Amino acid sequence: MLLFPQPRNMEILDGTYQPKHDYSACDLVSFFKTVQNGCDEVSVASAPLLGREEYRLSVDAQGLHIEASCEEGLFRAATSAHQLLRRESIPFLRLADKPDIARRGYMLDISRGRMPRMQTIKSMIDFLAALKYNEFQLYMEGDCFKYAAYPEETAGFDCLTPENIRELDAYCRERFIDLVPNQNSFGHMYTWLKKPAFHHLGLFEHEEDVPSTLNPLLPESFEFMKNLYASLLPHFSSQYVNIGLDEAYGLGKFQIEEYCREKGKDVVFMEWLNKLSDHITATYGKTVMFWADMIYNYPQSYHMVPKDAVALEWGYELIQSQRMTDHCIAYRNAGVRYYVCPSVNTHGSFTSRMDVTTFNIRTCAELAVEYGAEGLLLTDWGDGGHPQSWVWSMTPIALSGQYGWNTGAPQDGESFKADFIRNAERFVDDVFFGGQPVSRLMYRMANYYLLEPERLHVCTMSAKQLVLPLHQTKYAHLFDMKDSGDDFYFNNVTDYVRRVQADIEKLSIDERLKREIRLTAQMIELGSEFCKVKLHPQDSVDQVDSLVALIDKILPEYIEIWNFRNFEQGISRFLNHIYARREELLALKNGAAE
Repeated sequence: MLLFPQPRNMEILDGTYQPKHDYSACDLVSFFKTVQNGCDEVSVASAPLLGREEYRLSVDAQGLHIEASCEEGLFRAATSAHQLLRRESIPFLRLADKPDIARRGYMLDISRGRMPRMQTIKSMIDFLAALKYNEFQLYMEGDCFKYAAYPEETAGFDCLTPENIRELDAYCRERFIDLVPNQNSFGHMYTWLKKPAFHHLGLFEHEEDVPSTLNPLLPESFEFMKNLYASLLPHFSSQYVNIGLDEAYGLGKFQIEEYCREKGKDVVFMEWLNKLSDHITATYGKTVMFWADMIYNYPQSYHMVPKDAVALEWGYELIQSQRMTDHCIAYRNAGVRYYVCPSVNTHGSFTSRMDVTTFNIRTCAELAVEYGAEGLLLTDWGDGGHPQSWVWSMTPIALSGQYGWNTGAPQDGESFKADFIRNAERFVDDVFFGGQPVSRLMYRMANYYLLEPERLHVCTMSAKQLVLPLHQTKYAHLFDMKDSGDDFYFNNVTDYVRRVQADIEKLSIDERLKREIRLTAQMIELGSEFCKVKLHPQDSVDQVDSLVALIDKILPEYIEIWNFRNFEQGISRFLNHIYARREELLALKNGAAE
């Protein structure tokens, strides 16, 4: 693998060039400034007819030669040159390169447990820059930012501040990445609406209910959103803002049921979208993005999408990926700007279900190219307290970086573009694991769920059971542990994960990253073994002590690893589930002894 992402066009020639200097300790931005200011082995020429991110690069006996029309194109070229010059020798070559998809983004959920510290976020941005991403979003829906309008809500703990956002914004701009604010504004408002001061703004049937959707008909709801925007948006230089609006499950129900019946749910949704968009455009001069799931089934409403607003077409499963074709055609035909949004798929599984993830990313990228999507936004969600480590997002991020820059030939009937997957793994291994082949083993561990008796929507049985009480065997309409066969399946899961982890333990890699992978393996094992307890609780008393011992091994390691990279606030969202499972196991043992 000479370059990653793989360039659009590259010709290898006879001869090699040996770099004059050691660039192994030189970061990308420092290298870019060196190239800008004049470098004895990298020449730069202006090529005004090239596109904004387009560049040409050649290597001969005199060194590297770059052509670009502007600083952004020069930075993309320098990114490739930075990779090449860290090799012992570089083959003579000529390449012409530019992105397939204009906007190539990554979105990280920082609202449902895990809130990364500044240095953690900066390391993520550096990784994105090396992969030629040009957009980054931090998803917010609750207590993760010091909103000036509501300072009392975050007075008791640390989280991101306006100063932090301005610093991150500048850090991204220096790497030609657009930091886009992402504030949910309709559904997913649970964290706010469970507070007594805001509860009345929600849609609910009973006063004691905890709503998740704002009441769009209340003037106070609009004022509340205006206050959040006033606290957040001025700190971002981006011309865009993602206002969310996904999964507004209260729409058409409760206090607004009759109004929605009269006007149509799609019209009520569009009224709220337009009201927010008009305010944001008039006040901040920004263009809104919004998740499109609430209008999938109402193509007649596409003409009500605000001018220049960007619909975000998302779907993370095999079936959802396949259904995207019709949606993309509908957006294109209606003249609606849109992105396609796959997922790293770590939420609900600990690891990313990699066979689904690679299919999802590839499908979205190919649809973007074929039907004219403006962007590819890879999402990274934190459902269930965000227990998964970012280490499991690295390969999906690398793969999406490849697809966003160079999607390659359309998928044929055989290959699954395995070269893209393997090269993404090699890139991650080089960047994070000292060249050790860890990512292939992680890919194998991530597919542990294929051994489970049921295949679930965006989650696995082993991961899901850890957030469900011992007495609850049924999960929605998807499965019931009572119908899940016998221990055979989960014995296989446990044995499989242990074997893969044993191979990882043999490798000499960064110890902290190895600990994060090891912790994940232990949590999968805990979930798998807990599934067996649910299958036959009265016959599992003998396993209680070993499971409690495993929990007691996991807890301190989980806390230490979390606090190293993240703010402490939010850790209890998942840990409370683990504490509860521990108490249930002990109660099961004590009950059997009585």
